[in-house]
Amino acid sequence: MIELNLTTANKQEELVKAYLQENASQTLAEKINNGTPFEKDGKPLRNKKTLAGFMKYACEEAKKLAEKGAIGTYVDDPTVYGWAIHYFEEDSIEGTLYTLDGAEYKPAPKQSKPISKTAVKKSEPPREKQFSIFDMAEETDEKTDDETEDDLPSQEEIDEIMTEIAEEELQEEKPKGSPLYQQYTQLQNKYPDCIVAYRIGDFYEIFGDNAVTVANALDLTLTGRDCGLESCVPMVGFPYHASDVYIGKLVDKGYKVAVAESLSEIRTLSDEREIDEETGEVLSEEEMQAFDGDIEEPSDLIEEENELAKHFDSDVAFELVDLLGNTFSVG
Repeated sequence: MIELNLTTANKQEELVKAYLQENASQTLAEKINNGTPFEKDGKPLRNKKTLAGFMKYACEEAKKLAEKGAIGTYVDDPTVYGWAIHYFEEDSIEGTLYTLDGAEYKPAPKQSKPISKTAVKKSEPPREKQFSIFDMAEETDEKTDDETEDDLPSQEEIDEIMTEIAEEELQEEKPKGSPLYQQYTQLQNKYPDCIVAYRIGDFYEIFGDNAVTVANALDLTLTGRDCGLESCVPMVGFPYHASDVYIGKLVDKGYKVAVAESLSEIRTLSDEREIDEETGEVLSEEEMQAFDGDIEEPSDLIEEENELAKHFDSDVAFELVDLLGNTFSVG
C-alpha cells in the first residue's frame, strides 16, 4: 500500500484520507502524491490536489444538490467518499498548479486597457453628389450591359458558399463534451437499450437520463458532473468492489445493463428468465431445466390407455398409464 502524501487539518479531512488510503488504487495514489500534467495559459504545469481543495469541491457539489429551492441538504458518507475519488481521479479538475521547476504558478494579472481621453471629432455627414442628366444616362447604360452577369454568382462565390456550408455541418457533427463524456456517449449509442455502467478508476459511473433512472431504482444519491457542456450532466456511481450487488438489483428489476471496463471490453447482463405464456408465471433457470417440455400426451401412452380400457375402468386405465408411463405394457 502506497502512503498518501496528504496533510489533514481537521477530523473530516482525516476520515477522507483514511478512506483514500484504504481504497485508492496504485494509479490513483501516484496521482495524489506526484500530481498530473496540466496546461494553462499555454504553459505546461503540474497539477497537485490537497484535502483542503477537496473540501471546497465537496461544498460546491453539496450546493448543487440544494439548488432546487431547498434550504439545505444531507449528504451521506458514501457520496462524500465518491466525490473524493472523483476529485483526485479527474485530471480536468484544477488543484494547485506548479511550474516544472517546482514553483507555484501564479498567472499574471490581466491589465485593463486605459480609456483614451482624446476628444473624438464629429465627422460631418457626406454631401450628396449632384448628378447631371449625362451621369444618369451613363449609369443606365452600364447597368443594362452588366445586369445579366451581376445577377449570377461567380464560380469563386459558389465555392466559398459550399465551403462554409461544409464547415458548419462538420462543426455540428463534432462530438461535444469532455473526452470521458464523449466515450460514454459512444458506448450508450452502441447499446441504446442498455444502461451503460462505465468503469472509471475505482468506480462504475452512469450518466444522463439513465443516471436518474438508476438513482430512483436503487435509492442512490444523484449527483452532477462537469463534462464540458453548458450545464452539469446527471451522474450516479458505485464502487467496483460492490458492483455485483448494484448491477444484480438492476437486472432483477428488469433493466438490461452494459458493463464497460473499457471501450472494447463490454459485457451485457439482463434477466434471462422466461415467462409461461399460459399461467404468466416467471420460470427460473432451474424450473426450465426440470421442465421436460412434453405438452401433448405421447401417442404410445394413448394406445396403451385404450388397450387397458378394454380390461379396466377407463379412469383406472388412465391412472395406470399416467403412473407407469412407458414402463407399463399390456400382455
